[in-house]
Amino acid sequence: MKIQSNSAAMTLNSFDLSFVREKLSNDGKLSDSEISQAEEEFRKFLALVLKYDGPLAMIDKRVDEFWHSFILFTPQYRQFCSEVMGFFVDHQPRTSTTPVPTSAIANFVAAYKAEYGELPSYWVETVDNVIRAAIESGNVPEDLAFQWSGWTGRGGI
Repeated sequence: MKIQSNSAAMTLNSFDLSFVREKLSNDGKLSDSEISQAEEEFRKFLALVLKYDGPLAMIDKRVDEFWHSFILFTPQYRQFCSEVMGFFVDHQPRTSTTPVPTSAIANFVAAYKAEYGELPSYWVETVDNVIRAAIESGNVPEDLAFQWSGWTGRGGI
């Protein structure tokens, strides 16, 4: 487990991501309220990345869409990673050749609960009940028919 400094948390929470919000709004992929919620949860996810070794799953498609849009602004994403995170935060989609372990889901849920309390329904409201129960319990079978992405940790995969 990595100890997060208060200055990193303050910078993470104050870093201007208006250009990401603008892109998402212009693209029409998310409503304004979804963009605001996705940004808030994305910042929480990154705070977990600062504090935990990983891997951590990105289980919500809206928050993942925020991350994808941010990555498209390559210079700003690189600057953010360098100045705020202190290292480049890789994004890894889960495929047969680029695995993000199922343990990343349990790690994310446990870390989120430890830092913020119960996982809000926001994170699981877009998945079916079977997947929701697996995610919320942290008991995710290897063959769960669910695609997620995530951060594979400081050592990568």
